[in-house]
Amino acid sequence: MKCPHCQAENRRGAKFCIDCGQSLLTELLCPNCGKSNPPRSKFCQECGHALVQQAPAPTKPTSPEPTSFVGGRYQVKKFLGEGGKKKVYLTHDTVLDRDVAFALIKTEKLDDTARARIKREAQAMGRLGDHPHIVTVFDLGEHEGQPYMV
Repeated sequence: MKCPHCQAENRRGAKFCIDCGQSLLTELLCPNCGKSNPPRSKFCQECGHALVQQAPAPTKPTSPEPTSFVGGRYQVKKFLGEGGKKKVYLTHDTVLDRDVAFALIKTEKLDDTARARIKREAQAMGRLGDHPHIVTVFDLGEHEGQPYMV
């Protein structure tokens, strides 16, 4: 049975679409007053009660944010953002007593060649010295199997 709303294929006898959640019934019965309503009605024509509830958007399970890295050396103050390759945190370096950006590099699809490239890039940035338009690299290593850059 095809959904009239999104055209997804559903099993025979299904009451709601597996893709969009819209009713597949030819008539909609109001859960409030029991009156019949035309298909695709969003509200009961008799009492105004909502007939179709939007399915909640799927949420990505979140893991708890870390509180520190590298055995407690970098204490997390807050999460700054995430891109395609890194998660970046504002942390406090307890050894050097200063706030730094801690970039935890994502390891999905990261092979040995990519790990070596990350190290070379950090070393090259470190050799560039002090310049207002270049980020200074303070540390490079691994935390629980994930490469990081400070």
